[in-house]
Amino acid sequence: MNAPPQSHPPVTLANCDSEPIHVPGAIQPLGALLAFDGDGVLRYASENAPQILGVPLALGRRCAPGALPPELAHLLPGWLASAEPVFDPLAITLGTHIYDVIAHRNADALTLIEFERRNDAGGIADPARIYRGIERIRSQRDIAGLLDHTVQEVQRATGFDRVMAYRFHPDDSGEIVAERRGDATLEDWIGRRYPAGDIPAQARRLYTVNTLRQIADGLYQPVRVLGEDGPAPAPLDLSFSVLRSVSPVHLEYMANMGVRASMSLSLILGGRLWGMIACHHHAPRQIPYPARLACEALAQVLSAALANIEGRERAEQARHSAALVSRLAERVSKSENVHQALSGTPDTPAALVPNDAALCLWGNSVTVFGGIAPRGELAGILCALDQSGQRLVHTDNIARDYPGLQTDLVPYAGLLACKFDPMNNGWLIWLRREQIETLVWGGKPEKQYAVGTLGPRLTPRGSFEAWREVVRDTSAPWLAPELESVDHLRDELSHIATSRAADVDRARTALLAMLGHDLRDPLQSISMAATLLSKTDSGARMGERIRYSSGRMQRLISQVLDLSRLQGGMGLGIEKRECHLSELLNGLIDEKRQAYPGLLIEPDITPGLRLMADTDRIAQVITNLMSNARQHGAPRMPIRVAARLVDDAIELVVANHGAPIPDDVMAHLFSPFKPESLGQSRNRTGLGLGLYIAEQVVRDHDGEIAVACRDGLVIFTVTLPRDMDAPQAP
Repeated sequence: MNAPPQSHPPVTLANCDSEPIHVPGAIQPLGALLAFDGDGVLRYASENAPQILGVPLALGRRCAPGALPPELAHLLPGWLASAEPVFDPLAITLGTHIYDVIAHRNADALTLIEFERRNDAGGIADPARIYRGIERIRSQRDIAGLLDHTVQEVQRATGFDRVMAYRFHPDDSGEIVAERRGDATLEDWIGRRYPAGDIPAQARRLYTVNTLRQIADGLYQPVRVLGEDGPAPAPLDLSFSVLRSVSPVHLEYMANMGVRASMSLSLILGGRLWGMIACHHHAPRQIPYPARLACEALAQVLSAALANIEGRERAEQARHSAALVSRLAERVSKSENVHQALSGTPDTPAALVPNDAALCLWGNSVTVFGGIAPRGELAGILCALDQSGQRLVHTDNIARDYPGLQTDLVPYAGLLACKFDPMNNGWLIWLRREQIETLVWGGKPEKQYAVGTLGPRLTPRGSFEAWREVVRDTSAPWLAPELESVDHLRDELSHIATSRAADVDRARTALLAMLGHDLRDPLQSISMAATLLSKTDSGARMGERIRYSSGRMQRLISQVLDLSRLQGGMGLGIEKRECHLSELLNGLIDEKRQAYPGLLIEPDITPGLRLMADTDRIAQVITNLMSNARQHGAPRMPIRVAARLVDDAIELVVANHGAPIPDDVMAHLFSPFKPESLGQSRNRTGLGLGLYIAEQVVRDHDGEIAVACRDGLVIFTVTLPRDMDAPQAP
């Protein structure tokens, strides 16, 4: 057979982690391989195939009638015509040796036929005995018992020096969780951890499609797989091949461990690689194909049993969580206070997932259901969580993922949070303490650089002695079922919050309609009647009081309507025209003096100030600022009103004597419905809307409003652009 070998790039630093291990271009020297296309043309063959079959082979042609063993020649046409991907194995004799013939269809629609020579099966159980071990495994009711009995049965059946159950962690590292040793002198490896890089991603993918792999002798010399003459053929996909050669990095890894032969059985749960049964031997060891199939059947039974146990546990957890979520949601739906609804019984959010502290933040207050609250400022914590933009925020390492929160969240290392009520800033937070863990690795978990004939490349570590690492700043991980439970609770509470917000919005709309229509018209009539009454000598005093009271109510109604427009996203409807600001200020000061004869106002207004603005809205700003100064300023002390031109802007100042504004009040001075404004002794009917609306008007004019406290004065400064070149509103 004369054909060029397939060309493959060497494994280097650049491609080690992406090595195409499914197309190695070679097989292990346990037998031979042939690959036929749908027409029966031989497209690939291992270099040793003519020697094993005892006849010459020509690539690119059909095999001569006598080139194949009679049993295979009889079956081959049926295999080529079949749509099945796997064919029944058979045993044939070639020369003086028995070969197992294993055939399958690969992803390129080629039919691969492998001839694996049977060796002396000393110390290996009959497949029937292995099958009987399955019944002993089925009797186990927990995962630990399943794994322990499985490694026992596999070790007893195969005679490997060491058989281990290896379980993957969420980060793709793994841990030996069960073990049986045929050699009593071997060290106990239970609990040893191995990094994700020991089994790269492409290897883990291959383990999910080909669940059985054998390396009979790690010191083997690969046998090349040859393609037909002509242009370089595509690499032959050997994903399901039993003779596939393995990565040289893996063989070096085995050698460094002192392992000469190995076998692995994949444990697949729900399409994911849950773990493996790994077998090691310190001398060459080949397990016959029928015995390997029996072991693979055992592993499949184990996978099904594991899936059944995990499924039952998940279902029970889901039922418990769903019932708890239902009870919590029902209590919240019946209560106006979320804190009270979630507290008071054992059924609290703390019972939903394992935690060291659970908190509810709602309406600017906090309830701690268990543990202690973090020592940081909750406002800063929530701001950082809001910025994530995620339905659920979770981490098992706050120091790594949210370094800015590490100090605020002491003494906790794990965080799970969800926002369930945006209107009331409602959050649920679960916290976990640091879990200091000593990991015992099978050698220092890192690959090393080496320079050889192929140049620099990654090599597996040379030592597998126990290497201990202390892990800090990490909590127990948040598991997928836990995240699902919290997300379910978030959905239920969010639905309740949204429904309540809709009810409030409908009620507000109805109230505002009443204020704007049902009350304004009667108030207008009352005001007109009061004006007429005040013109008579007998009713002057009463008319003035009625007119003042109705005017105040109209202003309150206007403020509430403005608030509604702003919060509804409609804006204030600013219409800019030329505004004679100096005249406007002097007129408003005169009105204020008439309304409050004892009020002292000191004007300092540059004459002739003009700007493009909505005159009515600017008047509203000035009136609100002067009213605020009268209500909160020191009694019998003057109010200063000043206006001047600064560059191409107008600076308006309203100042009053008084104590400095406290920091906690200053933080939300321009917010509506401030507690400091509600029930204020000098403005009992105020709603705290004046400064809020003033700020919005200034912003809509592209201006700025600021407040400062100095020299015994509270000073509000409004800066407005003149915009005299802007077109006027029609």
